Amino acid sequence: MNKDEIKQLSAYARYDGIYLAIVWAASFACFLAMTWQSFLSQFSTILLLSTPFFVAYRLKIYREEGLGGAISFKRAYFYCVRVFFNGAFIFSFLQWLYMQFVDNGKLVRMVSTILSAPQYDALYASMGVSRDEFLTLVPDAFAPMTISVNSFLYGAFFGAMISLPIAAFMFRSVRSNQNLL
Repeated sequence: MNKDEIKQLSAYARYDGIYLAIVWAASFACFLAMTWQSFLSQFSTILLLSTPFFVAYRLKIYREEGLGGAISFKRAYFYCVRVFFNGAFIFSFLQWLYMQFVDNGKLVRMVSTILSAPQYDALYASMGVSRDEFLTLVPDAFAPMTISVNSFLYGAFFGAMISLPIAAFMFRSVRSNQNLL
């Protein structure tokens, strides 16, 4: 790839990373709002599971519009990894902003309520801690920086892994139109 092709790929991946971050932010918002309306948890899951299909769709647009219908596996993989990296970076920043300035402990309370259920007593017993000891550790595990760094790492790692089948499925090589005699 030459310099112009790299710039073109980066531009498409940057915009598509923003779109992916919006999808993930909507999924996170539905997850947070499931305490008000339980059906939103299903929307959260659907949005999260649609991620590979969304990236494949955006790769198809890049392949058709930007490259004239053909893309190598290597370029498709690099594009997908860049999209996931950009999306994970933007989403983790948005998540940090939310956790730092808006959340006010809502997520910690939600997780603490879930983990206070009696069905988790066997888990606490297997770890050798009491429920109260475990629940005192929850606020540290859900600090804004911890959550956003973990989101970035999981998004980038998941993106690198899922980019392989996306690129394998979506790459298309140019066929020669030469007439053989």
